[in-house]
Parts: sequence; structure tokens; C-alpha cells
Amino acid sequence: MSRTVITGLLLTAALQIAIGCAHSRVGAVQTPRPVGRTMVAPPSPTPPPTMRPDEVTLPMRVVRGNGGTLVYVPMKVNGHGPYEFVLDTGSSNSSVDRSLVRRLGLPRTGQQHPVQGVTGSGMVPVVRVHHWTLGALPMHSTSLSVVDLGIGVGGLLGSDELCRFGNVILDFRHNRLVIQRR
Repeated sequence: MSRTVITGLLLTAALQIAIGCAHSRVGAVQTPRPVGRTMVAPPSPTPPPTMRPDEVTLPMRVVRGNGGTLVYVPMKVNGHGPYEFVLDTGSSNSSVDRSLVRRLGLPRTGQQHPVQGVTGSGMVPVVRVHHWTLGALPMHSTSLSVVDLGIGVGGLLGSDELCRFGNVILDFRHNRLVIQRR
């Protein structure tokens, strides 16, 4: 046998083993179901692993569609809600959607904050919040940038708040967010 044929056979065998291992760890693959024009991942029948005392576990909703994936988490603002916020680790600044600002009557601070996105940059108003929480976890900031997301969510939870926690785990198998406090 030629060296090329042997290498091909070895690669094929390794791929078969890797696929077998992946299936044995992951279990049955569930197909996302369509909801409107998006795909929603079904919940896994596998029970979640046991929680640790320093962990906070919250539900998250995963929506796949239009070439991307969005993760929604429950946030309360000034005791109202919960509202779905998009978990956005790429955003260095948490923000609240203009429609939620109007609904809750959040007062403007008179300040503006610079924002930058893929479509450009600009200045946006800032509003004051007395308290806002992820589940029962209080967030630090008392002022949030106002953005017009236009996708029917309450806002964005960015890395400015997430970085305060020890580990932030997105458990896609069980549709849950696990925060391990430091």
C-alpha cells in the first residue's frame, strides 16, 4: 500500500472514533424547531448537573436564525419584569432599549455615552436605574445607555457587568446560564 492510502485510512479511522466519542458524550441530537423565521433549540431531556452552593442558575432562551444565535436572559429593572435582555459578551457597555425606557419612565441623566457598532458610531443618552438584577444577582451600574435595538428585547447585558462574576457558563444543552461567584 502506498503511504497516501495508509494515511487516508488512518484519518478515516480517527474520524470514525472521534464521531463515536462525540455521540456517546452528547447523546441524541435534537433538531431545532422553526418558530416564525427563526429556529429555537428544543430543551434537552437530560437533567442538568448538580449545582454548587456558590452557583446561580438561570434559564436562558437560545434563538438561532438569520445566520446568528442570540441568547436571552431574564433581567428585572427597578423591580419590574423580568424582561429579556440579550447576553452580549462582545459589548463592553450594557444598555437598555428605548421602548423599555419609555415603559418604565426611566429618567435621563443629561449625559451621553459613545457607542460603536458594525454600522457606525455615535452618542446615545444615558438613563438612571435604581437597581437592576439578573435573576436575584444585583448589577453594579446605576446608569445605562439607551439604544434602539428594534428586536423586541429589554436591552443588552454586556461584559461590563458579566466580568464581575467568577465564571459565566452558557449551558446550551440545558438552556441555562450558570454563574459561579468568586
